[in-house]
Amino acid sequence: MPKSVNQKIVLSASRRVDLLTFYPDFFCQKINEFDLKNIHTLVIWTKNPANIFNHKELYKTLHQLDQVFILLTVTGLGGTFLEPKAPKTEEVLPQLPRLIDFVKSPLRIALRYDPLIDIYYQDKIHLNNIDINLFQNILNQIAFLGIPRIITSHVTLYPKVIKRLRKYNFQMVSHTLNEIKDFIQNRMIPLCEKSSIKLSTCVFPDLTTLGCIDGFTLTQFHPQKHPCSITKDPSQRPTCHCTKSVDIGQWFSCYHGCFYCYGNPETPESF
Repeated sequence: MPKSVNQKIVLSASRRVDLLTFYPDFFCQKINEFDLKNIHTLVIWTKNPANIFNHKELYKTLHQLDQVFILLTVTGLGGTFLEPKAPKTEEVLPQLPRLIDFVKSPLRIALRYDPLIDIYYQDKIHLNNIDINLFQNILNQIAFLGIPRIITSHVTLYPKVIKRLRKYNFQMVSHTLNEIKDFIQNRMIPLCEKSSIKLSTCVFPDLTTLGCIDGFTLTQFHPQKHPCSITKDPSQRPTCHCTKSVDIGQWFSCYHGCFYCYGNPETPESF
């Protein structure tokens, strides 16, 4: 019997903070703590991929990996009072052609239109991406690029998030779960299907079963088709469909300052 080959690992960078944007030196250090030959895929979660090209050491390190997969978050609300230091949509989407060239295929990029949120700031400024026109505008800008998937979810209001929103004069607009499901199923999905793009949901609402990190997908797109784990990630929430990965992030401060974030966004006093 031949010896079984150990599966290579998937690195996640990171659910905890945008390492690429704010901590590229730490990012490089963590990648290099692993034997690069044993890394199946590096999955990068980010709102701004610019440092892939602007940080020389990181660029060099990423080029040594078999596969880099990008989860690019574009909510349509970057630069607003809700995401004060996040880049605007018109600053991020033009980077996609160059990013596709870097990862060698649009199939290695998924767009996260996440979270869906409807909120007022100081009782008068309405910030809302549960808006089919806003979504259509973003979809129009990526449809011709060959990106195969968009991921969405409704905002999860953890106790610390509720406290933060109240402190800074944000008032949530309440939507029932059925309203959110209807928006996704009957408005977003049909638009995506017209552009041959698959839409999946992340945890809430639990409408689909494809995780943001999906071992089947990463195996399929791997240059040598090396398999990786397809086991559910035990460190994630029960309704999360992501497969197993190693997250190399830490709970550092995030300077995008998104007020709904479950992580550690910097407050306006720090801007």
